[in-house]
Amino acid sequence: MSNSIPSGSALPIFSIKKSTREIRDSISRISTGLRVLSGNDATSHSLGTQLAAHGESFKSASSNAQSGIDLLTFVEGALLELTNLSTRLRELGFEHDLSTNDTSDIAAINAEATLVSDTIDAVVSSLTFNGINVLGTSSKTFNVGINDSGNTQSIQTTVGISATDITGANGVENSADTALGQITQSLGAVAGSLQSLKGYQAVAESSAANLLEAASNLQSTDLAIETAKLTKASIIQNYALAMVAQVNNEELQKLKILA
Repeated sequence: MSNSIPSGSALPIFSIKKSTREIRDSISRISTGLRVLSGNDATSHSLGTQLAAHGESFKSASSNAQSGIDLLTFVEGALLELTNLSTRLRELGFEHDLSTNDTSDIAAINAEATLVSDTIDAVVSSLTFNGINVLGTSSKTFNVGINDSGNTQSIQTTVGISATDITGANGVENSADTALGQITQSLGAVAGSLQSLKGYQAVAESSAANLLEAASNLQSTDLAIETAKLTKASIIQNYALAMVAQVNNEELQKLKILA
C-alpha cells in the first residue's frame, strides 16, 4: 500500500495542522486568561510579574498604614479621656482651696483627687495595643512600612506623661497642668502621625491599583482578539478539510477510471 500523499492535499494538510495548533493555543489562552501560553509575549509577562509583585507590596503597605492608623486612633481616644481626668484633677485643686469647706468636704475632695490621679497614672503606665505599651512617662515611637521598597515612617503615640502621683487635692493644680501640657503635646504628635499615615496609605492604595492594572494589561488575554483568531483558524481549518476531501475524492475517481 502506498503511503504517499496526493500532491493536491499537501498544502491543505499543512494548513490543517497549522490551524489546529492555532486553535489549541487560542483555546488555552481564552480558558486560562494568560497571554504568555505557547511562548506568546514572554517579555510582557515577565514585566507584568514584576509590576504585580510591587503592586502586592503596596497593598501590604496600605494594610500596614491601616494598622498604624488603628493604633493612633486607639491612643487618641485614651488621651482625650486623660484630658478630661486631668481637667477634673485641676478643678479639685481649686475646690480644695474654698474657705467654706468643712472637714468632710476636704476629705471627699482629697479622696476623689487621689483616685483621679491614680487612674491617670494607671492608664499612662498600663495602656496596651496588641500587648504593647503605647503610653508611658517617656516618648513612645513605632515604625510603619509605607511602600514597596520597605521604607518606614516613624509615628509617635506620646511625648511622655509624668506620673501625677498625689495623695490629696492640696496644690494639685501644678501636677494637673503638667499632665495637661504633656497630654496636649501627645495629642499633637498623634494627630501629625495620623495625617502622615493617611497620606502614605492613599499613595500606597493608588500605586497598588495602578500597578496591578498595568500587570493585568500585560499578562491577561485580550479576549476579543483571541476569539477572532480562534474563529479565523476554525474557518481556515474547515476550508482545508474540505479541500483535502475534494482532492481525495478526485484521486478516488481516477482510480475508478483506471480500474
